[in-house]
Amino acid sequence: MEFWWIILIVVAVVGLLSAILAVGNFSTDKFMEIYEKMFEMPAQAHKTIIEYINEQNYSRFDGKLKVARTKKLEGDGYNHKNKVLILTDKTLSSSSAGAFAIVAHELGHAQQDFTSNKFVVMKVLHAIGWVVGKLFLPAVVAFIVLLFFPDLLTYAIIVASVAAAIFVFAVVIKLVTISLEKDASKRAIKNLNEFLPDNVMKDVKKFLNSARLTYWSDLVRLLFGWSGLVRKTKMFK
Repeated sequence: MEFWWIILIVVAVVGLLSAILAVGNFSTDKFMEIYEKMFEMPAQAHKTIIEYINEQNYSRFDGKLKVARTKKLEGDGYNHKNKVLILTDKTLSSSSAGAFAIVAHELGHAQQDFTSNKFVVMKVLHAIGWVVGKLFLPAVVAFIVLLFFPDLLTYAIIVASVAAAIFVFAVVIKLVTISLEKDASKRAIKNLNEFLPDNVMKDVKKFLNSARLTYWSDLVRLLFGWSGLVRKTKMFK
């Protein structure tokens, strides 16, 4: 019996690891496939993207939200500093389900910014991470060098602790980001449910879930990038 339990545990661990690595390697590619399909799917919204944005701006943000265009591909986003919803020409000119999903998601981020400090906290964490992240590699190198000097073992442990703390901080930031993305998507779904038909909303939910999975992919790449089994990512981005 013990032998079969060991086999089951090994199979379960291998299966779980394979699923995690698959998320790390293929989530972004899968999202882009869905992205293109969603921009071909009519939203059946009976309103344009511009009308939707203006409606939301005055009903939820008292007209204080700005809108700007960008030429960047997949450059849609929300700028906390200037309170600007940044959208591509592709999104602004589209009447697709994908366009409405993206705009609603970014409006979710704007709501986070206007109604709580969650978005501000994330930006502060990223700013701190950008600074301390520059110390990670020097700390790792210093630790390796100090290992060659037995008398300096205490310092080696201290430097290793600093490097470990920076790595954990990076993991925490990515988890906070995932939480914010999930919340923005929930806000988007709640809002779009008010006027998009059920058959469209079914695909919108899958699309937003696929987008969030790319952030989990980023976390997996951080955790396993050293192994060569997944593509590497930046600790703080």
